[in-house]
Amino acid sequence: MNVKKIGILMISMFLLTLAGCSVVGSAPEETRAVYHLEYGGLIIDIKAPYQADPGENITVTVRTEAVSQIYVKYIYVNIYGIENATDEVSLKNITHLEDSPLGFHEVEYEVTIPDNISPGLTYGVILCEWDVMGAPEKIPPAGFILTYVKHKEFEQLQAAYDELNATYHSSLANYTELESKHKGEVSSTRNLMYLFVGTTIVSAATVVVILIRRPKRLWT
Repeated sequence: MNVKKIGILMISMFLLTLAGCSVVGSAPEETRAVYHLEYGGLIIDIKAPYQADPGENITVTVRTEAVSQIYVKYIYVNIYGIENATDEVSLKNITHLEDSPLGFHEVEYEVTIPDNISPGLTYGVILCEWDVMGAPEKIPPAGFILTYVKHKEFEQLQAAYDELNATYHSSLANYTELESKHKGEVSSTRNLMYLFVGTTIVSAATVVVILIRRPKRLWT
């Protein structure tokens, strides 16, 4: 197969792969800790998926724990994304605790990633105020990175490219193996031919020598 035919085959496979790509539900992404606070007798941990698709629902887990006697005035977690690459949009406002004593409190919150959100990072802002053994504590609003929103078209194109690249290398390996095998067969055939020619020459020489050395026949 010449280079031109291989190129046409690769392009055809690439176009078919792109045409066959469709958006399917992905497996739940692994979560990671995106925020941690341990201050004034209060512990806050927030976990979220590494990445998500537009239109997907993700789970954000907020865990709070008191290491001493605490009364929470409020713990708010506000989550934002970007639309049109520049416009901030609110995805969810979470009231985790409000006017309540705290021992241990963990809640999973469902957050919807809009279909029209711009690819990139979503982020959160936490606001918190509490009393620890009667003494007021407060932290300024603290921001943190939440989840990366994937670019659907780019991800599909990347997947198509990876599949095409894998197919190309597999085809190249098969072609190299066949070419090597073919060369080996040609080499073996050539060696056999040389052996046959050599054997024929030796045999012919042997016959000539025998004929030369054969005793002359006496005629009467």
